[in-house]
Amino acid sequence: MKKLFLFVLLSLGLTAISFADGVDDWQDLDFNINKLNELNQCMSCDLRSTNFNGLNFTGANLTGANFIEANLTGTNFYGANFEGSSLYGSNFEGANLEDASFFAANLYGVILKDARLIGADFRQADLSKADLTLANLTGANLTDANLSG
Repeated sequence: MKKLFLFVLLSLGLTAISFADGVDDWQDLDFNINKLNELNQCMSCDLRSTNFNGLNFTGANLTGANFIEANLTGTNFYGANFEGSSLYGSNFEGANLEDASFFAANLYGVILKDARLIGADFRQADLSKADLTLANLTGANLTDANLSG
């Protein structure tokens, strides 16, 4: 009987922990968005599938952030730091990314159509399958970047 009681108690505890983790994920996303808006930085933050269309994050520190499938069209990221970030499938169409750093970032399948990439650092970045149509890459550093596909 003691073993059965312990088993039921542990099962309920694990269920509560699992449920709490799901709630925390949403709270963390809201927290991370607020952190970025207030402090202009959010290192290693999870910001996937967010919509920052047309906002201004000049000089933001986003090292290691997760922007997978985010809508960043027309956003101003002048001088922002995306080093080591994951931006897979995000849309930066018409965004200002001048002097931004994407060193060793994952930009697989990213839309950079009409983006301003003047002086941007793409060293060791994965730009495979990225759409660079009409993007301005004047002075951008593409050393060891993956531009396949």
